[in-house]
Amino acid sequence: MKYYSLPMEKSPKLVFDLNNGVIKILGRSTMARPQDFYPSVIHLVEEYCENPNQSTRLIIDLEYYNSLSSRFLLRIVELISKIDLKRNHEVSIDWHYDPADKGIAEDISMFSKIIHFRINAIAYELA
Repeated sequence: MKYYSLPMEKSPKLVFDLNNGVIKILGRSTMARPQDFYPSVIHLVEEYCENPNQSTRLIIDLEYYNSLSSRFLLRIVELISKIDLKRNHEVSIDWHYDPADKGIAEDISMFSKIIHFRINAIAYELA
């Protein structure tokens, strides 16, 4: 099953390719009220985590997100990271970011420490 949510001006594009165990969060997340957007996303992630694929990959590629969105992003990476603890599954979290954006790089490191799981910080290759 594939589920797509088209990006709006302030919300990210979501891709849930559940048959292949791939979840993507792409674009920007600058909503003033992310609590109106993310709970349904978290619910989908929770449902997936109950019966995940043998291999799961979360890809986050947000050019920008606000601090209100960050706590929901943390919850999503936390849920995905726990799949590995429950079962002998392969789990990876890849977070793409602009190397000039020190704030996102710091968030990736902080999130990784909070959830006790390695997040692959992948800097864009800038020309």
